[in-house]
Amino acid sequence: MRLALATLVIAAALAPPALAQSSNMTLVGQLDPRPEGYADIWGYAAPNGREYAVLSTRSDGGMTVIDVTTMPPVEVEFFPGSGGQGSDVEMYGPYVYYSDDQAPTRIVSLANPADPVFVGSFGTDAHTISVAGGYLFTQGGPSPSGVMIYSLANPESPVLVGQYQPGFYIHDILVVGDVMYTAGIYGDGIDIVDISNPASPQLINRFDYPGSGAHNICADASGDYVYVGDEIGSGQWTRIFDVSDPMNVTQVGEIILTPSTTVHNCHVKGNLLYLGYYDGYGARVYDITNPTAPVEIAYYETGTGMMWSVYPHLPSGKVLGSLYQGGGLRVFTLDTVVNGEGGPETPAALALAAPTPNPVSGAADLRFTLPEATRHAQLAVYDALGRTVATLHEGALGAGTHARRFDASVLPAGVYFARLGADGRAATQALTVVH
Repeated sequence: MRLALATLVIAAALAPPALAQSSNMTLVGQLDPRPEGYADIWGYAAPNGREYAVLSTRSDGGMTVIDVTTMPPVEVEFFPGSGGQGSDVEMYGPYVYYSDDQAPTRIVSLANPADPVFVGSFGTDAHTISVAGGYLFTQGGPSPSGVMIYSLANPESPVLVGQYQPGFYIHDILVVGDVMYTAGIYGDGIDIVDISNPASPQLINRFDYPGSGAHNICADASGDYVYVGDEIGSGQWTRIFDVSDPMNVTQVGEIILTPSTTVHNCHVKGNLLYLGYYDGYGARVYDITNPTAPVEIAYYETGTGMMWSVYPHLPSGKVLGSLYQGGGLRVFTLDTVVNGEGGPETPAALALAAPTPNPVSGAADLRFTLPEATRHAQLAVYDALGRTVATLHEGALGAGTHARRFDASVLPAGVYFARLGADGRAATQALTVVH
């Protein structure tokens, strides 16, 4: 299927992060009790009001339970793995399911979270797990590496009821009602599948895009838009698709942090999209009230390591992050003010208009608007590797609309990014230089 690609590119930064840079996001606790390294993370709110993080340990396939009700966090229990490779973790009620790339999926009960109990294991090895609608789905297992579907009628003994095998490796899935979206990470695109009968999934449509490496998928509250993050392929960022008509899927936007930085897992809570990033870029939060034009409202950069996942669903509002390769658990709070409808009062967005002309061979005009005066604004142009090729403004600037001239005549032909940054917010436009 041919995709209609929007020209707008949303980005938060195009320069390497310094250690522990942040905006509207505060680190309130951390714990690194295990040397194994960590993978995915989930959260659990017990009936007594206490809150817990559950983390998969990467290098041995184990799982740790950490009390995050008060700071500092405290490890409650650790369940060693088989020496395999832990990856994903999800929950169904008080039951934790965690995967191992080299062993069957394991189950732990948090019915008494102060004393977790190992229940057993089932199935075969799997890379990722998804839970939805009373079913558990495993992906990335042994050949043929499709999706295995288990009933959770008895959560302690999942029963295989169906599978979806398209003939290629599926890394992860998203379930929205009776529809499943599959991530064919090795250039196989995304399948839209009817799972109203889990015993007999039916392909609705398949869509793909150039250089695809679909790794993880999230949807907005309406289910009409999906956010696809690529871990491999020719562009390792998030692409936004309108799937309201599954037979006519269109790409309507992108979230590019930097052209060379890789996005990992995503979560959506209300009108907020939470993303974890490689290369020390940490946890990022985007307002997706307009699903086609996300606005970054908060971030916390770790400076090193990979933020595997950012989990935002605890009732207290705490946000949990899991760092792979040195870092362990991170606990954050968002500093944005909450409005009466339960969403954040998003700071007024910066406006950076598309360059004119675009493509450009000589000079282009860049017009932008600041909603209020700022002590420091920067307008710069970067190449596809994130290197600064021109700084058009640096310093204080008043509210209102401004314009700067950009001379592209001395630059090699190719794609560049104009970025406006001020007060922890950013707006980016792509421009093409031709000669």
